[in-house]
Amino acid sequence: MQHEIRLTDANGYTVATRTVHHRRIAKATYRMRTLATRHAAHEKDLCLQHASALTGLNAENARNEAARVRATDYRVRITPPVA
Repeated sequence: MQHEIRLTDANGYTVATRTVHHRRIAKATYRMRTLATRHAAHEKDLCLQHASALTGLNAENARNEAARVRATDYRVRITPPVA
C-alpha cells in the first residue's frame, strides 16, 4: 500500500511530499525530519539576510522572525493514516 508523506512548516505550508510503500514509512519519516532541519536553517538564514538589508524596527522584526524559525515546529503527515 502506498502512502503520501508530507512535510509542512509551522504555518502549514507544504515543504516536501513523497509517496512511499508502507514498509518504508519509518525511513521516509526520518528523511523528512532531516529535511526539516535543513529547511529551517535555510529559512532562518533568509530572515537574517533580509534583516541585514533593513534598519530600525523592520530589521528587529526580521531578526525576531529568524529566532522563531525552529525545525521542531515542522510536522510530518502521513496520508492515508497508518493503523
